[in-house]
Amino acid sequence: MKLHHLESTHQFDVDDKTGLLTGLSYKSPSGAGNVGFETTLNIQSEGGERRAATGGLEYFDCKNQSTVTTSGEKIYGQGSNGINWRLPISIGDIKAELIYRLDRQSAAAAIALYFPGGQEVLIRDINLVFQIKLPADTWHINIPGNGLRKDVPISILNTEVGISPVGGLRGSSSVVHLGSKNNGQVVIWPNNRVEIAQLTLKNNGDNQVQLKIDTNFGSDLSKVSGVELEICKIDLSVPKYEEFAPVFQDWLRRDGYVSPNNPPKWIDGAMIYEAQIGFSVFNEVNHYSPYPKVRDLINDLDQIAEYGFTCIQLMPKQPYPSYNIHDFWDIDTSYGNKSEIKELVQKAHKLGIKVILDILLHGVLDKESIKIAADGVRSGPFAELISSETGDSFNSDVKDWHNYLIAWSRHILDFEKYWYEASPAVSPLIAEHPDWFYTDSNGQVQGVYTKAFDARNSSWQDYFINACKFLMNELNVDGFRFDAPSYNDFPNWANWARGRAGASALGCLGLFDRLRPVMKKINPQSLLYTEPSGHVFRQAMDLNYNYDEQWLVTSLADVKAQSAWGIRCAKDLASWVAERDKFLPNGSMTAHHIDSHDTFWWPTWGKKWRREQFDIGKVQLLTLIFGSLPGPFMMFSGGEIGIEQLLPELAKAKRSNLWLKGEIHWWTKEDHPDALFGVSRRFENKEIVTLVNFSNEAISMKNQDGYKLKARRIEIGDEILVDSSVINLPPFAGAVLELEIG
Repeated sequence: MKLHHLESTHQFDVDDKTGLLTGLSYKSPSGAGNVGFETTLNIQSEGGERRAATGGLEYFDCKNQSTVTTSGEKIYGQGSNGINWRLPISIGDIKAELIYRLDRQSAAAAIALYFPGGQEVLIRDINLVFQIKLPADTWHINIPGNGLRKDVPISILNTEVGISPVGGLRGSSSVVHLGSKNNGQVVIWPNNRVEIAQLTLKNNGDNQVQLKIDTNFGSDLSKVSGVELEICKIDLSVPKYEEFAPVFQDWLRRDGYVSPNNPPKWIDGAMIYEAQIGFSVFNEVNHYSPYPKVRDLINDLDQIAEYGFTCIQLMPKQPYPSYNIHDFWDIDTSYGNKSEIKELVQKAHKLGIKVILDILLHGVLDKESIKIAADGVRSGPFAELISSETGDSFNSDVKDWHNYLIAWSRHILDFEKYWYEASPAVSPLIAEHPDWFYTDSNGQVQGVYTKAFDARNSSWQDYFINACKFLMNELNVDGFRFDAPSYNDFPNWANWARGRAGASALGCLGLFDRLRPVMKKINPQSLLYTEPSGHVFRQAMDLNYNYDEQWLVTSLADVKAQSAWGIRCAKDLASWVAERDKFLPNGSMTAHHIDSHDTFWWPTWGKKWRREQFDIGKVQLLTLIFGSLPGPFMMFSGGEIGIEQLLPELAKAKRSNLWLKGEIHWWTKEDHPDALFGVSRRFENKEIVTLVNFSNEAISMKNQDGYKLKARRIEIGDEILVDSSVINLPPFAGAVLELEIG
């Protein structure tokens, strides 16, 4: 069966008996091509559920159905979103429609599933597997945004690769770009913005690639009138990878992935100081207390200002260690003495420092949930592995979750007694509003630690928005950082949510859309800042926190960790950042860091700050590199020790007119050694450039552009030479230089 329309350049080939895709072809004046597909559709349904060891639910005794048959004639239709063919099918005993859609505005084609409501079926998960049959040629794979997988020959992929949106791109599925010199390009983009899909890629030899899309879709079809699941967008007409970014930008724009056009003016070039008040610990032998009392932070404000910081990110006070809030309205418990917090904000503002609150929107603790969590770890599959060594770096492979789950399990047991001592027996929120929490099919609350609330609940959204209004009005703070909104990714089988149980991970989208105008009305220069950096969250956020950098930093500085994320050298990092930014919505802004609250308990080296992992020279170079990336620079309190002289100079450079107005250029040409990191801002005939040599050998470059040295802003290590013929970088040296062209 062939599905084609004159308004489109693409043609679907689908199997008459199953309705599944067997091929996709493309023809236009500029080129033509075809790719074969062997498609498998599997639905996991029914079965039982139980609490998983690390929280949430796991399923058992489920029915797996993959026999697909057409059950009626195709239905043709045209709508605002394209040209549609709907093929009635049966997947075992489940009725559905396969939707093939041709986009009017581009050559892209899309595949979706529609399930009529009223069926007595409980879908637990759906995955679609493509066996892609590529024309004979040398094919390469590119995966922008998920590690540095660029122009990797398919032939060398000897293991299955997981492509995960977890981390900095959580909330947006990755683009998979397959390209060859003579046979065109293939792009597959899981563009579902309701659930977070996960992909695995496998080389099956003979130019055959297997791509599995795990949708994380769950639904009780008896509770819906009908539900559509977008699976992916496929295009054969895209340019080669080097020219693809503008095309993808157009896709993002038309699919509604945009960044706000009114971020606060003060955030560009900002330096953010992440500070915590109160007691904390990450293991029994390493307690720390950066600011035991609010007064301690107040007394340190003058020094923080002298370092060049323009914003304080105030973490929850934590009457116990870790990262939690008992009551969003209780300032004294959550952040410290209210009158002193007001004094802190007032003094900070006089010093030109903004103050934002770091706020968890996804969980609370009580004794009951703590016991459930800890008992789950002790009886779970990771109990015997808790003391085993884990890597400091987690790659983007969804199959490599042992490090994460071991670290998470260890975290729960390390903190258990402190949590238990400082928490109420039962959270009043659970007693008063059980519908706000994740539950299983029997109505039992399953949320734990930071994964408790389903943010889709409109009543909970009202509560949270009102809490934010209260905090802004009461304390005069300048905005919020929202911790990990997409990490509350448990399925919710409560009656009100079970029509789309897996949609909870992106449930905060609706909340942020409602919250943004409320905050901007109170203070137009207020900041909405979130972790992580996914496409979908950028539509409401002024600034995004890149969670991945805690591992990128290690990969750059530690030879033993250089397999992680493909970041092997400074040039790799620059390339990674440039690629990431090209594939994010226009106007997006990302904060960068080398230390954060996450780095003090995740790594196996058992240290909090990078100076305890690396020598201070490396820390200085790392600070210069990540502080020079586009966007604000953030530092965790205590990380300033040993780099006190560097910070104010970096802050001064970031606030310079040349830095703020200059067009970004990367000094990463192929003829430069891999150890070079270089980024510059060019405005008119001037340029401010950061150059770092992260190796034990000198780097020399011809001064082809005829740069003249105007000023030395920052110097680390031996002096960098700039004359009319050469730019010479000594080993482990870095600088910010102001240059004049010609």
